[in-house]
Amino acid sequence: MRIFVAGATGVLGWRTVRELVAAGHDVTGIARSEEKAAQLRALGAKPVRVDLFDADAVRDAVAGHDAVLNLATHVPPVSEATRRSAWAEHERIRSEGSRILVDAAIAAGAKTYVQESLAFAYADGGDRWLDEDSPLMDGGAATAVKAAEAETARFTASGGRGVALRFGQFYAPDSSHTEAIVGLARRGVSMYVGGADGYAPHISCEDAARAVVAALDAPAGVYNVVDDEPMTRREADAALASAVGSKKLLRAPATAVKAAGEDAKIFLQSNRVSNARFREVTGWAPRDASVRDGFRSLARAMPGEHTPLLQTMALAILALSALGLGVYATFFPRAFFDDFPTGRGWVAADGPFNEHLVRDFGALNLGLGFVALLAAIVGGRWLVIAAGGSSVLFGLPHLVYHLRHLEHYEGFDKAANVVSLGGAVVLGLVVLALSVRSSGMTTERR
Repeated sequence: MRIFVAGATGVLGWRTVRELVAAGHDVTGIARSEEKAAQLRALGAKPVRVDLFDADAVRDAVAGHDAVLNLATHVPPVSEATRRSAWAEHERIRSEGSRILVDAAIAAGAKTYVQESLAFAYADGGDRWLDEDSPLMDGGAATAVKAAEAETARFTASGGRGVALRFGQFYAPDSSHTEAIVGLARRGVSMYVGGADGYAPHISCEDAARAVVAALDAPAGVYNVVDDEPMTRREADAALASAVGSKKLLRAPATAVKAAGEDAKIFLQSNRVSNARFREVTGWAPRDASVRDGFRSLARAMPGEHTPLLQTMALAILALSALGLGVYATFFPRAFFDDFPTGRGWVAADGPFNEHLVRDFGALNLGLGFVALLAAIVGGRWLVIAAGGSSVLFGLPHLVYHLRHLEHYEGFDKAANVVSLGGAVVLGLVVLALSVRSSGMTTERR
């Protein structure tokens, strides 16, 4: 069979191309650069350079193919995922791009059209099992999902066989989102949001690719492609924590995502989705029955260092404290000298104002805060040690100086000086101690 693949070089696309070629199909895939074209050639496919939104060019590229697979996406990076505008290209692909591909498939006389869709766009189902007849949510990201599935139905109505595959959340070692999820988990933080007892469907990209190939023989319709054992977010967190060597993952409250607006709602739903219909009509079954199996394989494929949650929290506190001091002293030196903290005049009590020194103190704290924040977010043993060590090397002499000049302060201010400055040193020492301990544990495991 001659098969045209849009999105052929994505995390799902290239795996699907590999499976199609292995099954003996003649595959053409869209490649948007020479590097991507070389990747497709290496897989045994023919690359073609075409703009998905150029209807005439797409029609010419699709001509002569028996099947068209639309696996194209443009998922924004994690840092932008809660911004409405970041999803514009992704939604355009599902609406306008799907329409153009269906038009081209109909013009080519193709017999089969397969559309990528979402299994986590269902309306909240609590702990009930959801099948393909369950209603989708209204508005938000589900609007583009419905548009893409409507185009698939239009292909079927034209006399072809249109198949929409509602996939669970993908995970794969080469996915930037998966890298973020695993990286944060190694620092004791979960990226999953929504109620801990809510369900979130998943599917590994390897299993999803095999499902796309199986869909070539499926009757027209909509099918869920998810793992066999959907887990609650609490259970998924526990499975991921176990896979990366963490005891427990800290989760952000759902309110943090709700504040991002309507489009973020899709991440808060409880979708306990069943794959029974697709299994029945194709015989396909996921090799990873649940994320408990999949996350273990994922962690082995993505080597990295584990950072204890306490260490991440200590670094975050050091970062926020230093950055706060840095901004205050650098940009408002006179106010910092006269009032810090909150009008108590701790700095003014010990010597005359020197703008140069106050601004330098602020800039130093900005630098320390940046390193601590980077260590908290990125991790890595040596970066963490650098952040903890620099905090101690600055904080300890600072504390000693104040201990020797407590006569400038009275009662509460004297105690608050010791506690606040000593606390920063303790946090730095905690970071260093946990780095040594983690290093020892890693060596022991090896």
